[in-house]
This record gives sequence, C-alpha cells and structure tokens, in this order.
Amino acid sequence: MTVERVVFTFLALASPCAAQTYTLSDCKDGASLTVKIDSLVSTTGPIQSNGGHSYNMIFFGDFTLTVNGSTHTYPSVLGSAGINYTPAVGNLTDFLIESDDPSVRAVGNLQAVGDLIPNALLPQTLPPISAWNNPTSDYIQYGNPVVTDYIDTVGECTSGTGSATPAINNVITASAFGAFNAIAPGTWIEIYGTNLAPDTRPWASSDFNGQTAPESLDGVQVTVNGQNAYLSYIASNPGQINAQVPYTIPVNQKVQVVVNNNGALSAPYDVASSGIQAGLLAPASFKIGANQYVAALASDGVTYILPTGAIPGVASRPAKPNETITMYGIGFGLVSPPTAAGEIAPASSRTLLPWQISFDQTPAEFTYDGLAPGLVGLYQFDVVVPSIPDNDLVPLKLTLSTEAGAQTVYIAVHQ
Repeated sequence: MTVERVVFTFLALASPCAAQTYTLSDCKDGASLTVKIDSLVSTTGPIQSNGGHSYNMIFFGDFTLTVNGSTHTYPSVLGSAGINYTPAVGNLTDFLIESDDPSVRAVGNLQAVGDLIPNALLPQTLPPISAWNNPTSDYIQYGNPVVTDYIDTVGECTSGTGSATPAINNVITASAFGAFNAIAPGTWIEIYGTNLAPDTRPWASSDFNGQTAPESLDGVQVTVNGQNAYLSYIASNPGQINAQVPYTIPVNQKVQVVVNNNGALSAPYDVASSGIQAGLLAPASFKIGANQYVAALASDGVTYILPTGAIPGVASRPAKPNETITMYGIGFGLVSPPTAAGEIAPASSRTLLPWQISFDQTPAEFTYDGLAPGLVGLYQFDVVVPSIPDNDLVPLKLTLSTEAGAQTVYIAVHQ
C-alpha cells in the first residue's frame, strides 16, 4: 500500500477532558473521522523518556465516519488517543486517535518531523496542517480489518483545509422570535448558507463546559466581530447554525459574522447591530389565517393561550383576566444578577431595561421578568392578564425602554 501525504483539519475543543472533540478530514475523498470523548477511563503522562515525551488517554466516545455523503456513527466506543515525540526514531511527533473496539476499527494518524507539542499534552487547537509533514504516515483508515484508506496529496486539495469553504447568505434573529434582520447583544441568531457544518445535530449536555454553552460543535465555530458566539445547533444540508451573540459586540453599526468549519473560514457577512432587538416567542405554527399569535402558556404549563381549538391537536383556550400566563422572549438585554452570554441562567433574575407589554391599550403587570431558569439566553415573563373585553384577537404591544417592538402578534382573552 502506497500512502501519500494526507491533508487533515482538526480541532480540539478543550484540554484533555470529557466532551473533547477531534475531527480529522481528508479533503480529496471527502472523508472525515470525528471522535467526541464522552468520558475518560484513564490518562497517562506527560512521560519524559530519552529526550522525548508522550501523553495518552483511554476513553469512551462517539466515533463518526463520513465519506461520499454517507455518515456512520458508533456511540460509546472504547477508544484511545495519544501524542508522542520520539527523537531517537526520525525525530517525529505522532498524533494517533483510534477505536479500541474490534468491531469499529477507525483510525486517524498524523506525523511530523520535529517536536510540535513540547509539553506533550493534547492542546485546545492542534498545530496547523502545514506542520504535519510526514508524507508516508498521515491517514484515516476504517474497517475490520482495515479495508478503506483515504489518502491524497496537498496539491489535490483546493482549500488545503480539508473542508469546503463555508458561505453565509443570510443572518437573522431566531425565526420563531421575529426573524429580524438586525441583531443585538445577547440575542439568538440563525445563520444560513452552504458548507457551514460537517454534520447535523443540536448541542448535548456533554458539549457544555460546566455551566457554559459550547463555542464549538464538531469543529464549527462562529465569531461576531471577532468574538466567539455560543452554538446550540449546526446543520450541513441545508446549512444552518443557531448561535447566541456575545453581549459585548458593538451596537448601532455593521458587525461581521464569520463561520469556521474545521479550519475553513467563510467570508465575513455584514449585519446591522442595534442596542435592542427584542422578540416574543411566536412560531409560524401559531399563525392562524393571517394573524400571528404569541406562544403563551396557561398556569398548567401545557395549555396554550389561543382561541379554543384553533390549532388541531394543540390544547388551547383564551386567557382569563387576572390569570398569570407565561411568555418567552429573546434580545431583552442584561439582567441582574449579571449572567454572561452562553451561561445557564440562575434560578431567578430580572431584566434591567424598563419595558412594558400591553393588551391592546391596557398595560399588564408581571410577577417575573428575567432569564428562564436553567436555560441559555431565553427570557421568561409571567404576565398578569389585565381586565379587558372578550376578544379572540387582542393586539400585544411591546415597548422596551422607549422603543416599540417590531412584532405584530395577538392573544385571545375571555372572561
């Protein structure tokens, strides 16, 4: 078997610990091996020996092989990974990650002349592709015994990154919360385009770093004006990324959104940024005829506030005056106590910006207005329904600071 140089992209999401992910991609054949470390069994090192050093781990993780548009995932596989530098044999650094389950024989290997990782610990980001320079020992293999070998040369890869270049064609705030064309600090956005991600999945609890949401999913990252966003969902076809914007982006100007798909960067996409861009949860499924209703819940937590029977299969009824109902939103700004973007919300908080919601012309009172406890970047509002005449089509009017909300939404109220 002749093995030529293989070009890989790779990204480690954290120091060696649970939820670490590596993706190794062969750009010519469109093959990639993604290994997500779910739980560590053991670690060894760094060990210093004869001028070299090594670090190794054994873990349970998810192995995913993608080739020619077909993806195979093997969850909870016993695997191993290691970085080894051996000056006595070719002065080589070797990175090897593989399944130790004989029924799932998946292997990825990179080698380079020189000490690429002096401390031997698997870093957050492995050295660049150009550093792995041993043309006879870089590969992805799969099969039992190994029956498939994905190889190519640097010259055969158009991007040199192992991933097709992502392209952004639209950025909006979350579509179920207004789908605004201008974004704001802390809000959730949806990014659409091509080649945005290698696969399709939402975040999992294992992707979180303690209380903090992931900044990367399967090698995909997003920056807004150079600041890392937090990712809840990636999709390969059609391309979509859902991300929470950092609170610290500039406002009232254009900002640039960039997608990094395993080392391949999109061109910056310009989008307007405003100080406030609040939206209430009002999904398309709650549009009845030409009228968009807000997704409000009754106190039982399962019945939606709509005209009775308005949506087949959905339990619904109008709200009653003086009843407390719950609505959700995004983009309502900072809260107290302070909660950073990407952080799981505490048990209680309150919004800092003054705001008001009115049922037609009648303002409502609140029993709670803050981040939804246990969630990320979602606001919860427990609203006391004011005494107004019966109406299945009551306009909800939102004002944040002195700025009127851009949504047109309705709610039903009956005695």
